[in-house]
Amino acid sequence: MAVRSVLPLLLGIFLAASPLLPTCAARSHSLRSPHHARHAHGTSPNLVNGTLPWGSEPQLLEKRAGEKYVFMHHIVGNTLECRYPYTPTDWENDLREIAAKGVDAIALNIGSADWQRTQVQAAFDAAKRINTPVKLFYSFDFTEMACDLGDIVSRINKFADYPNQFKVGGRTFVSSYAGDCLGNGGWASLKAQTGNAYVMPFIWGLEGQFGNWNALDSWYCWGCAYPQGNYDKNTDDDKYYMSQLGSRYATTISAWQFTHFSYKNWYLRGDNWLLNNRWEQLMSMRNDLTFVEMLTWNDFGEANYFGPIRGTQPSGTYWADNFPHTAWFDMSEYYIRAFKSGSYPAITKDVIYYWSKPHPAGAIASGDSIGRGNGFDWAMDNLWAVAFATSPAQVTLKLGGSSKTFDVPAGVSKLTIPASPGRITVQMVRNGQTVINETPGGFEYVQNPVRYNLNAYVGSAIGAAKVETTTTTSTTSTTSTTSATSTTTTTTSSTTTTTAPTATTTTVSGSTWTFQGCFEDRSDQRILDGLFTSAGSNTVSQCLASCASAGFAYGGVEYGRECFCGASPRAGAAVKPASDCAMPCAGNSAELCGSGNRLGLYSRPPSTSTTTTSTAAPMTTSVGGATWTYRGCFVDPGDKRVLYDGGFTSVLTNTIPQCLSTCLSKGYAFAGVEYGRECYCGTEVRAGAQGSAEGQCSQACAGDSNQLCGGGNRIGVYSRALTGTTSTTTTTSTSTTSTTASTTSTSTTSTATGAAVTVTAFNPKGCIAEGTTGTRRALTGPSFTRGDLTPQVCNSLCASYNYSGVENGNECYCGNNISNNGATGNILAASSCSAPCTGDASQKCGGSWTLSLSVKAPTVFTAQGCFADGGDRMLRGYSTSRSGMTNEVCVGICVERGFGMAATQNGGECFCGNEIWKTGGVGVGVASSECGMKCSGNSAQNCGSAWRNSLFIRA
Repeated sequence: MAVRSVLPLLLGIFLAASPLLPTCAARSHSLRSPHHARHAHGTSPNLVNGTLPWGSEPQLLEKRAGEKYVFMHHIVGNTLECRYPYTPTDWENDLREIAAKGVDAIALNIGSADWQRTQVQAAFDAAKRINTPVKLFYSFDFTEMACDLGDIVSRINKFADYPNQFKVGGRTFVSSYAGDCLGNGGWASLKAQTGNAYVMPFIWGLEGQFGNWNALDSWYCWGCAYPQGNYDKNTDDDKYYMSQLGSRYATTISAWQFTHFSYKNWYLRGDNWLLNNRWEQLMSMRNDLTFVEMLTWNDFGEANYFGPIRGTQPSGTYWADNFPHTAWFDMSEYYIRAFKSGSYPAITKDVIYYWSKPHPAGAIASGDSIGRGNGFDWAMDNLWAVAFATSPAQVTLKLGGSSKTFDVPAGVSKLTIPASPGRITVQMVRNGQTVINETPGGFEYVQNPVRYNLNAYVGSAIGAAKVETTTTTSTTSTTSTTSATSTTTTTTSSTTTTTAPTATTTTVSGSTWTFQGCFEDRSDQRILDGLFTSAGSNTVSQCLASCASAGFAYGGVEYGRECFCGASPRAGAAVKPASDCAMPCAGNSAELCGSGNRLGLYSRPPSTSTTTTSTAAPMTTSVGGATWTYRGCFVDPGDKRVLYDGGFTSVLTNTIPQCLSTCLSKGYAFAGVEYGRECYCGTEVRAGAQGSAEGQCSQACAGDSNQLCGGGNRIGVYSRALTGTTSTTTTTSTSTTSTTASTTSTSTTSTATGAAVTVTAFNPKGCIAEGTTGTRRALTGPSFTRGDLTPQVCNSLCASYNYSGVENGNECYCGNNISNNGATGNILAASSCSAPCTGDASQKCGGSWTLSLSVKAPTVFTAQGCFADGGDRMLRGYSTSRSGMTNEVCVGICVERGFGMAATQNGGECFCGNEIWKTGGVGVGVASSECGMKCSGNSAQNCGSAWRNSLFIRA
């Protein structure tokens, strides 16, 4: 793909914050400003002055949550003026709402007006007053204010010592929109006068010149939040800048943009789930990013906002009136937590998020003198939805006469239907019971509008909370529903129980909880480190019920809407006055739910009916005739799994015995449980795995709350002896995956000639081209970027999907079908997929926009008997050895690498190839009795012997 510049497209577009605007115009940043030239995926832009390589570590960063920070861009210019009078209460509400979703800091975008200084002061004062964990920092808009270095330095230093000033490594953090007016020398001088501030500006036009701007600690790409044309957002721009900036690169995310003034009139493509897909892209680049900025909280003028429309806002921008976007921010919490932690959180409630434009993109507005804006024909006429399901269900989307029902699995599903005039209805049904049924009253899709509006109406429908309490609960809703269990976004729950911040007891779900007091709860040293939720319906009873159902003995409420659970509180937590925990609960104002950085802590007696124990001392569990020994709790980072070569399953029925049985059936000697619902298998514990406190592995198993199944990025590991294991004549497992990709395997207890071994494995299919239009991706499921990638690692990551594919050396893509978005599916020459894999340079992992594709399919290998081997080796394609070897494991290994022959030897060795070599006396058939050594992973099978191969050939 040729390098294409967006500059011609953008000529003549003025910045929304220009001083030429009327005094009371809404402040905005234009994402269509001339900010960068796009470079295609796979190109190699020239590097200037030895700029940092992609992947180098940032300097002087405080270690926290994997060094990942999420910012929210807040336009201070929209907080006063004629139409936007912000009060101290507005600032407090903004801070609370932004902090509740896990955002770390707010970028206060400021212009030249003196009243904006007052509003910045109000923001810092409000942050201090409510003791919010969210931080603040300046983002100077140099398109709207003078580059007065003395004034800038004075503003920075004024708040440098405020408790809510965001800092990196103790350095005051400073950002900007534009800033080339200062020059590199000006930025260096700014740093010298502010105690070496950490600076992260957005300055366009620096492509190929970043080496000349060594004063910049980081640089963020404002326009990279959006596609710059009629195509789905991709990571081309990110990778282009990463190639020049390395880990100094920061980027942005947004959901929508439409503006309709006489002086600026356009639509930027936000269709095809831009927000969700962009978050997934950021997750795939997570190892190479430190800062991500969300755009924006309050840019109503460009329909680019996550925050609520407060009071009379936004007069003069009719397209935002009664067009809420807060549901997008609610949905983003799932991804924010994932980006910061490295793991997607468990889905604990059923929600359908949905959005639509109010009329067809090509409609002719009868009363609009401005006319259709640039890019109107990029818009798609659809109702978009994302379903978060706690378990499989049926979701129905309706818009006017358009309707479709989808079967959705547990997890996140992206759904869409064509638009049609009428109202939106979203429904979820599970096991014949209506969980969600909502028709919002404030929106109707029309065919013939009076004025143009390509903004999105965004809503969400939340399923009935699955909370059992002994208190009386009432539910109210502003809209009618067809079932007593249906709810809407306006539903609130309240209980008749009131809780004061003094020593009391509360009975919830059969457990008596005792209030332990009010404690300081810093975001970097949480008192309870198990389960965390944040909900607008939060109450004391709801939180404690959640903790009890997850098997935790401690629960705590904070900030009105937050709930924390854990096995035990952190030692040394500071006790605070009860009056510090006086914030009303979000779901019931008669209850008190902590406060900012203040946790109201409760405990209950530990359960005495557990079938397992979380103690780090070795314990044994007998499953399937095998004895498993508990080895302890380990830190399990997403990019370096403790059990890395046996795949994993994630199911709501997960228990310790189920996990151990799954790994036993696949021949693995190690098993581990994590995050309640996850099970990992492997042949060994990764070298250098870091042990963790047993309290970190205290999350209840999803299938049995009396058992403990690890925690977030914490795995409880078990191992079994390699002798004395058993297997049945035919063992079938329907749970997913291992690196051998054997999601369903049938084994025999004999290696006699003619016996069959069947594995459902990923079979390499060759090199295919990605699409040339649309989303381009051939596989549109989860994607990963790994420094240890091989096709086998990708297969393991894609265990729950039918296809896996590797690309560009370090990228892995999953999917259940090859997308029809432009991918041809034709097999290309192998030379088109020749990028060395980052995890094994001897293997190839696709190329630039070419994918090395594998498909999961049942594969039958037939036993051929026993053959002599020697130094010349009978099979020369690939070999490995491992402690948990079985014939199925070996066959799976060879299938994944594209070989048609597999042989086990000496109990634990595996050899692969496509032809039998007979030099030096190898490859000669011998008596089957010479292949009598038991497999290390299954003593009922024979795996050759010393210099003897048990050979299997693909049918």
